[in-house]
Amino acid sequence: MPNWDHDDCDPVIEAEHTRLYRMMNRLEPVIIEGRSEAKVARAIHMLQERMADHFQMEEELFITADWASRQVMIRDHRDLLSMLAALADIPPHDGEARRRLFTDFLEALTRHDNNVDAPLFSRKH
Repeated sequence: MPNWDHDDCDPVIEAEHTRLYRMMNRLEPVIIEGRSEAKVARAIHMLQERMADHFQMEEELFITADWASRQVMIRDHRDLLSMLAALADIPPHDGEARRRLFTDFLEALTRHDNNVDAPLFSRKH
C-alpha cells in the first residue's frame, strides 16, 4: 500500500494525506478480499465519498494556482474518481478484477501525489 511521504508540504495537506492513506490501508483488504457484497460496496462507497471530499479540499486550497497546474489537478481528480466508480461497478464475485483496478487506482493516486500534489503544496516554492 502506498503512503504519503512528503514532509516538506503544507502541514494541513500533510495531515490530510496521512489520514487519507490510513483510511485506504484499512479499506484495502475489504475491497480486495471482501466476500460480502454489502461490505465491499460500503467500503468502496466510503472511499469514493472520502476521496471526493479530499479532492474538493485540495482544489479549494489551490484556487490561486496557475491555470495549467490547476487543470492537471482537476483532470487527475476526475480520472481517479472515475476509477473508483468503475470499481463500484465490478460484479461482487469478480475479486480479481477488483484487485487489479484497485491496484491501478493506488498506482495512479501515487503518481498524482508525487507529480502534482507534492510539488504544488510544497513549502519550498
